[in-house]
Amino acid sequence: MSKNDDMEVLALAALLLIPKKAGLKNIVEELPKGNSNYSKRSISSIDKIVIHHSATNSGTPKAYANYHVNTRGWPGIGYHFVIQKDGSVFQTNYLDTVSYHTSGQNTRSIGICLTGNYDSQQPPALQLDALINLIRYLAKFLGRLDIHGHNDFSSKSCPGDHINVQTISNLAYAV
Repeated sequence: MSKNDDMEVLALAALLLIPKKAGLKNIVEELPKGNSNYSKRSISSIDKIVIHHSATNSGTPKAYANYHVNTRGWPGIGYHFVIQKDGSVFQTNYLDTVSYHTSGQNTRSIGICLTGNYDSQQPPALQLDALINLIRYLAKFLGRLDIHGHNDFSSKSCPGDHINVQTISNLAYAV
């Protein structure tokens, strides 16, 4: 087995271990789905995380999935993870899924959505701690991934003016 094959096996194992090891709830199969399927990718092709905010004061992974499926016509929710304000973390797509969260980056990135409007409010510490811990956990299996805000790839303000992506990256990868 090559080094890439070994990494792929470890990362695929992580797909099954995340709920047990990271305090995360896997709700992938519970969420609404569209009439088509997202494509799949090799785990080894992932090189970045893109952080989003919901731009709403509240919401749930199911509500976001309903919007993406029923209004946008997507195959499912656009994010791989959703983190609630109380720090609850939900896996909403498997890592080998190419979901629609950041145009031009979906084949190589993991999308993480923070529930909240972080143009108008500060994110809760519990939510940011959960984000940093999720990034650290993913890095154990995928290596150090570049961290970006959605606004790095579009004219949107997402993940909001009150989310400092560089600080999150520094904290996640602090030695």
